[in-house]
This record gives sequence, C-alpha cells and structure tokens, in this order.
Amino acid sequence: MILTRMKLSWLLVFLLPIGCLGSDTKQPFSKDEELFLQVPEAESARHNLRYITSKPHVAGTHGDYIMADFVRREFIKAGIPQATQFELLVGLNYPKAPPMVSLYDSSNDKLIYQAELSEDVLPQDETSDTIWRNHTFHGYSPSGKVQGAMVYANYGRPDDFTKLEQAGISVKDKIVLVRYGRCFRGLKVWNAQKRGAVGVLIYSDPVDDGYGQGEVYPYGPWRSDSSVQRGSVQFNSLCAGDPYRADPRYKQQLNTSLKELCGADSPKVLIPSIPSLPLSYKDATPLLEMMGGPTASSVGGDEFAGGIHNLTYTVGPSNSTLKLVVKNEDLKRSIPNVVGVIPGTLAPSEDMPVLLGNHRDAWVYGAADPNSGTVSLIEVARGLGKLYRDHDWRPLRSIYLLSWSGEEYGLLGSTGWAELNPDIMSRALAYLNVDTVVSGDLLKVSASPSLTKLWQTVMKDFNATGSHSVPFENPPLGDLCDANTDWKWNASSYIGTLGSGSDYTVFLDHFGVPCLDFAFKKKTTYGQYHSIYDSFHWVDKFAGNAGSPGSSFELMSFAAKIWGILAMRLAESSVVPLSAIAQGQALVNYLTYLESQKVAGLDLDDLSAAITEYREIAAKVGVDCSSPTEDEVVACNEKLGLVERQFLLEEGLPGRKWFKHMLQAPGLNLGYASEAFPGIQQAIDDDNIEVAQNQAKLAAERLRAAASFLDKH
Repeated sequence: MILTRMKLSWLLVFLLPIGCLGSDTKQPFSKDEELFLQVPEAESARHNLRYITSKPHVAGTHGDYIMADFVRREFIKAGIPQATQFELLVGLNYPKAPPMVSLYDSSNDKLIYQAELSEDVLPQDETSDTIWRNHTFHGYSPSGKVQGAMVYANYGRPDDFTKLEQAGISVKDKIVLVRYGRCFRGLKVWNAQKRGAVGVLIYSDPVDDGYGQGEVYPYGPWRSDSSVQRGSVQFNSLCAGDPYRADPRYKQQLNTSLKELCGADSPKVLIPSIPSLPLSYKDATPLLEMMGGPTASSVGGDEFAGGIHNLTYTVGPSNSTLKLVVKNEDLKRSIPNVVGVIPGTLAPSEDMPVLLGNHRDAWVYGAADPNSGTVSLIEVARGLGKLYRDHDWRPLRSIYLLSWSGEEYGLLGSTGWAELNPDIMSRALAYLNVDTVVSGDLLKVSASPSLTKLWQTVMKDFNATGSHSVPFENPPLGDLCDANTDWKWNASSYIGTLGSGSDYTVFLDHFGVPCLDFAFKKKTTYGQYHSIYDSFHWVDKFAGNAGSPGSSFELMSFAAKIWGILAMRLAESSVVPLSAIAQGQALVNYLTYLESQKVAGLDLDDLSAAITEYREIAAKVGVDCSSPTEDEVVACNEKLGLVERQFLLEEGLPGRKWFKHMLQAPGLNLGYASEAFPGIQQAIDDDNIEVAQNQAKLAAERLRAAASFLDKH
C-alpha cells in the first residue's frame, strides 16, 4: 500500500504561483540584507569545518562538549548578544566491548565465518585511524547474546515480511538480515521484533549507496566495502526525543511524564528489546552467500534482491547458525545544546520568535551530516552578529540560533529544549532547519505550505541579482517540497516531505510551528552517511558540485545566505510572510489523494466542505492582510502566525499521542517519510474504516477551528 501511494502521489499537481524569475526594477535586497550578505564566506566555513571534524563528537561525549563550547564562543565572537549552553539529561548507550557476528556449522558447531566489524584505515583520509572505526553499534540497541538461523528480509518493511510469510518462511527465533533504505532503521528492527525475531543485522547494499552508484571512496564519493552506517534504532514514529524523559525538569517544571507525553508506560515501548548491529557489505556478503533457501526474486520479485556482484540473493532460513553478541552500556548523560538569541524590539505579547536550528552531534566526525550545516549556522551568526554589533540593527522579532546535541540518537536535544520551553513554543513563528546542508549540489527544500511563498520570493531575489548565489544543479527554486506529502508539482520540482528524521520534528509535529528544511544533496543518500568517512577529506573532495573539489564550501556559504535572508524577512516584515492561501491549496491536493483511493464506506464529504470553508476564509484574510492598517497589523500577525496550531489534535494521532498534527506525521511504518491526513491514512492502511471515519470527522473539526481562528481572531 505504501509503495502504491508513493507512485500515485507523483500524479498530483501542487499549484502555487511562481511569478517572474527574471530581473526586477527594484533592488531585491534591503540595505541591511546587503550588509548581511557580505559576511558569509567559503573560507570561513572551510576553516571551521576542519576544526569541528578534527575530533569525534558523538552525543554526550567529551568531544561533543568541546564542539558545543566552540560554537558558543563563535556566536559570542560574531556579536550575538546572548549565547548560553542548555544542558539536558538523557538516556544514551555506547559500546562497552566489541560486538561479534559469527557463523557456525549447525552439525558440529565449527566456526565458519566471523565478521571483522571494523572500518578500514585509509591513508588518503587522515582521520580514519580512530578508535571509533571499531565501534560499530546502534543507538538504543540493547545488549544481548542470541543465536539462530538467518533469514534475509530485503529492506525490512512490513510488505517484505509479508512476502516471506506467503512463501512459508517465518522469522520467529531467527536472526534477520536486512539492508538499509526505504524505511527508518528502527522500524526494521521493530518489524522483525514484532514477528518473533531474536536479533537483526542491517547492512549497506552497494546497489543503494556503494559501487552500484559509482566509484567508491577514497577514489569516488560512494560507500566502500568496509564502511558502516551507524544510527539509532529508536521507534521514532511512535515518539521523538529521549525515550526515558530522564531530565528532572519534566517533573519539576512541567509536572509531566513519559506516559503523559508519549502515551508509553515504559521506555521499553519506544526502543527495541532485541539486539541489532550495522554491517558493511564486506561483512554481509559471506552471510548472504551462505543464506540458502529460495531465491529472493522468487519470493519478492527482482526488487527483493540487492546488487552485490556475483551473488544470487536467497532468503533462507540458513542451515548454519548465526551467533550475535552485542555489549552496550546504558547511561544517563547530559548533552549540551547551544542557544544564541538576538532579542526583538516587539513587546513580549507581540513577539513571535524566529528559530534557526542545526544539530551538531555526529556519528563520529559528521563533516556532511551535520556539520556542513553547523558551519553554515556559524556564518549566519557572523552576518547577523555584525549587523547587531556594528550597524545597530535590531529585528522586530527575536531570532534564536540553536545548535542541538543528541539528534542522532532520536532528536533528543531539540525535543527536550522545545518541550521544556512551552512559552517560546506558544509564540514561535517558524523553525528553519538545516541538517546535512551540503552533500551534493541538488537543492532540496521541504516546507510547510504557508512558508512556500517566502521561499519562492527569496530564491527569486537571489536569481535576480546573481551576485550572491553560486551554481547548483536545479536553479532557480530548487526542488520545492510541501512538508506534508511527496507530490510532484512541475517538471523539475516536487512537493516532498517533512516527516521525521531531523530537528524540525518537535516543532511541526508536536507544537504546530511552521517549518522549513533545505539542503544541497545528491540524488540518493550520499555514500559516507554515518560512517567514519563522513570526514573533512570526503567533503572537500566529493561534496558540492561534481568534479569541482572545494565547491562544497561555496555552497555552505550560499546556504548561510539563504538561511539568513529567510530569517531576516520573517523577523522584520511588519506583516508576517506566511500564506494561509497556499495552505488551503495544499489541502485540496491531500483530499484529492484520499478520494483517489476509493475506500468503500469512507465518507469524505464533510471533510471536503471544511476544506472549502477554510479556503474561503484564507482567501479573505489574504486580501485583508495584504495591506492592513496600522491597527490591523497585530491581528493579521496573530492570525497568519499562529493558525497552524489549530491543526493539532489534543489527544494526538491514534496510538501515537505525541504526534498531534492532523495534516501530517511520519508514516507509522516509514519513520522518516510522512503522510498527509495521517490518522485517516493509517486507518485506511489498517482496513479500519470506523477509525478512518472518526479521524476524518476530527480533521474537519480542526479545519473549521482554523477557519474560525482566521476569521475572528
């Protein structure tokens, strides 16, 4: 069902006016904006990235604190008037002893094969000789010593397990081998755990991000045979943030608990109970060679097989016995967020803070993910700080510069800060996120519909001057994406997704703050994702424009310019530049997709009527607030700036209390990718028409509440 829906989504059209992208007679940037644009520099980004990637900085480690202090000091040096550290107590895990993956002959218990579980030292990459190359592990995987026959389950999606079951193959009491891709790694473990597996191995198949894509590192950008993708296996589509909610302020300040926030009786609901481990394709190949059983293509078609050369993929169960040993240590640790603030001049009752965020923690060095974004954030700070310090610039609305820790484990830093600062969340105008801001030169943008017009205007202005931009593959707008779907809207751009997977999640899904995320990417996941080779050397040689070493730093500087101008326009416009009209048009497309599924017994007439009512009021407000009187400005800003909160369901989505946004959420079985009208869509997937009808009723109620908010506020 998920694959069908993704294919159908490309048939829908998102209609937003692009306008003229050519030159304009008036100057596109204000005097203050021009001053800001003179500051971000590629060489500064290069210098800072070299330092940040000189030490591993996994969340909660000494290196994490070193880099947090570096960012805080850079904010102060730049002229940001307030720069502090916000520590959060969370639950984390780290390797306590080397793991083991061993294959034995079931007849005599003789060792057949033992995986190396180590990434190679590469002489071309000066930071690759690190102790972390021997620490292959999954965040939140429990320790365990398990054994059983192997079964290969493709990408580990529900459909993959269904195909195995249809072929008479059970994973109960087995160790499941799956490949990365198509759904979040934590859900691969969850899917196996629910079906009785005792352990999971997740490997990187070369067809996805290795030699199947091109030349491998260090001679090309793609994943080499020993490269390992670390990552969290938290069940992120159930609840984001620390699965323990260990910080005492939850009880002391908010008088709340994990149960009240996430609907979970215990952290065990949100993290795996069976051990898992990531593998390189070098370590996975012998296991696949000895899998046995029917061919993968006979079970699930050609898509069920990967791309390892000279290998016929089979699904098992194997005759040999696999033994998996994972030795992790669970700890309560503090992680450091860094918070920079430029106060606004509006009274607190009128202020709507503009939030800019990027996570800083990494699975080892994180040169692309996330620290290409970290150095861009520092460049934004340098530009805004210079305006504040040297040119007496003061924005109307406060601007927050936020450097998160703990993102890689499960969005810990951003979620904790947002949940523990409800007053800021109640008034925040927008959250602008970057994560891996440069890993290629294809500009991808995901935004709440209300922010798409702002993006188009800013990129039009960069296009009009040409002097402040750098070449990228898909100018002038990039691939502009609706945060709620994955739908094509013209030949070169598509409406994409902000489901989960980066720090916008708590702001959009839990608090209803409009969000935007952008990055210069490759066409598929870049080859060194979450490995020790996501290093300064890789970014310098292979990120950015293909065939142009060093161009990645120009793109980081350009990203800082885009990010800063977006923030300045949100912070300085007398009427906030959010569009309820664009939101209304997006709703039509969401409904069109629901209707296209032709679900018997599901009545969407009232939902359709509510969408029409919302659109009519949004159009009226768009006219009224296009040129308001001085007395009307505050009311217009309250309407346009806060209406997204009306889309929140107080009790959350069915079975997912923490996810409250009724227009979008990460798909329960997808993890990162989102679905529009998720309560309705999940019920359709579950063949539960009663729940789907109730969710349609609730959605119509929230849309009418939003229309009333726009009309009467």
